[in-house]
Amino acid sequence: MKKAVIIALVFVGILIVVGCAPKVMVPPKIGLSDYEIVGIIEFESNSEGDYGDYITRKFIETIIEDQPGVKIVELGSMDEILAEIGASSLGPTAIDSINRRFGIKTLITGNLDISQPSPNIHGMLDLASIGVEVDVTAMLTVRMRDTDSGATVWISSASEERELANIGFSGDLFYFDTKNPDKVHDKLTDKLVKKVSQDFRISYVRNRD
Repeated sequence: MKKAVIIALVFVGILIVVGCAPKVMVPPKIGLSDYEIVGIIEFESNSEGDYGDYITRKFIETIIEDQPGVKIVELGSMDEILAEIGASSLGPTAIDSINRRFGIKTLITGNLDISQPSPNIHGMLDLASIGVEVDVTAMLTVRMRDTDSGATVWISSASEERELANIGFSGDLFYFDTKNPDKVHDKLTDKLVKKVSQDFRISYVRNRD
């Protein structure tokens, strides 16, 4: 028993020491200043509303927060930029045209895919208690291309799930809990941006030396 207590105390002591260790700043894995002028096309989205514009702005804000001074040119929507350079899709020729027209050495594009609300039924076989959760899932994929070659130099994807509503009954009790879809989508996109932009952000680790 004594031995177990001693081991436990040693373990707690180690946790305290590690927890008190100073944090060391780790620079971003990708320094965008090395890529000269960066162009960004408004992220595409299958959702109604201006979520493409919203998530693009959040992505830019997140990058600039940890990499101030980075030159980012907002090129507009995909349709607008393709119409301006006379292309039907974003292939190597179109990317080269963007390079020559705007002097963009690096191009960032993204796609936000939000699923239709999906019900998840749970409850007892005798139906004395049953509930339905309505969830929505979103996936964000961001890609960075070199405009000289059209080659992808970086790509990152992330997905998140949020609950839109929870409806059901248990015995004589009926419950109905619904969330604001716009707020749910905003939280989804904010979380996704944090995940996919990790390589562009400063991080901190504890110094164990």
